[in-house]
Amino acid sequence: MHRKKQIIKDTFKLTFARYCSQGIGFFTSIAMRRFLGPFYIGIWSLLKITMDYSTYLLLGVNEGLGYKIPALMGQNKSEEEERIKDAGFSFVFIISLVTSIILLISAFVLRKNYPIEVIIGIIVLSLYILLDRICGFYMLLLRARKNFSMLSKAIIFDAATNLILIFLFVRNFKIYGLYIAVMVLSVLNTVFIHVQAKYKVNFVLNFKGLGNILKVGFPITAMGFLDWILASADRIMIAKMIGVTYVGFYSVSIMTKSYISQLSSFGTVIYPHLIEDFSKKENINDIKKYAIVPPKVNAYTLPLLLGIIFFSAPVLIKLVLPKFSPGILAIQILLIDMFFRACYPQAIHFIVALKKQARILPIMGVAIILSVVGNYLMIKKGYGIYGVAATTSTVSFFSFVAIQTYALKHFARPKEIVLFFVEILAPFVYTMIFVLLLNKIIQIQNLYVGTLIKISILFIISLPLLFYINKKTQVLNLVVGIIKDKIKLKSK
Repeated sequence: MHRKKQIIKDTFKLTFARYCSQGIGFFTSIAMRRFLGPFYIGIWSLLKITMDYSTYLLLGVNEGLGYKIPALMGQNKSEEEERIKDAGFSFVFIISLVTSIILLISAFVLRKNYPIEVIIGIIVLSLYILLDRICGFYMLLLRARKNFSMLSKAIIFDAATNLILIFLFVRNFKIYGLYIAVMVLSVLNTVFIHVQAKYKVNFVLNFKGLGNILKVGFPITAMGFLDWILASADRIMIAKMIGVTYVGFYSVSIMTKSYISQLSSFGTVIYPHLIEDFSKKENINDIKKYAIVPPKVNAYTLPLLLGIIFFSAPVLIKLVLPKFSPGILAIQILLIDMFFRACYPQAIHFIVALKKQARILPIMGVAIILSVVGNYLMIKKGYGIYGVAATTSTVSFFSFVAIQTYALKHFARPKEIVLFFVEILAPFVYTMIFVLLLNKIIQIQNLYVGTLIKISILFIISLPLLFYINKKTQVLNLVVGIIKDKIKLKSK
């Protein structure tokens, strides 16, 4: 019970920090666009793409360390943990340094072909990559060592400091101020974590054990790359086949997905616990709960939230972003995608714990093909962004079934797997039926009153689902207990 309560408490902290970061980031984004304008924002966006692609040069070392550190902690091998931590840091530093040198050479070679702002941006990027990789390594250690309290503080510190630096530097010095701000931010973030967590990293040239880290981490990086392709295929095809304006309409659904995805804090917190538990005895029975319980908790709690979004999205979009109203139906269709994407990350973590992550790559490859073909057919048939949303949701259902089935096959019989899917799908289908009925039956002229009534009835209808999952897992009791503890502490 103590472990379960700690996981939920850490999930609360991390989710709160991520939502705070997004809230602060909203104002940061607006300020940047006001201070810089489209041209300079375009330059920075291109530089960020270079930054994102450069992470793949690390060949999955960070991902491998994210596995090995909790595994060695579970085996009480602290000396080996320190050794691979230093070896991993040294590899990351060397690769980042080489990348920086290549960027500096590129800036010199391209100096006559691009505006001075771009060339200086490349030079700054060469320094920023090095600083950011060091900061990112500290963040990795916080996750791997389950220091989610410190990680949550670091996330909020990063967002708040970034906003302050944007106003201090970008407001007055435009793009050059942004270059200063990002470098100062990386240094401050690293110092903040180092002082608070007191982690020490050493540069060594002993790379013993690095091969095992790459063996674990590279397939995870490959999965991340394929997932990025899968997640962006819809927007790329909409832009190519329908037009950029429709990407804008569709973007409101992507924005909604980004907020729902913050629930993945649950998976972020569980992952090191899962790896640590399995490393002790390497017994599947010790970790099978991680592939079963989290999807069930999501399956019984998430439909209520998705139903609320179904009813409230039309009101909010028409009120705040009326020009994006054509994207409302896409949001409602993609709620299916959001549900299934939230239900299988823990199955992936389970498979990673068994070091069988490479087996997931063919599934993701098939998912990408299905997405591209499905989107093409839907657009050609005239269904537009709504057809693309339907394809994306269908592919997410396929990925959920395929990945979850592969995970469950390691310890469950076919009949048990079928019953598991019935238990996952039942609350979603139950809620979807009532959501569609309420949307059809309740037609009130006042849009706000009608939406409030629908949400209120949906909450009452969802109570049996919440009571059931609480009876099975005690998760809601634990959540209420944590909230009460927080209130008591504040009252003192």
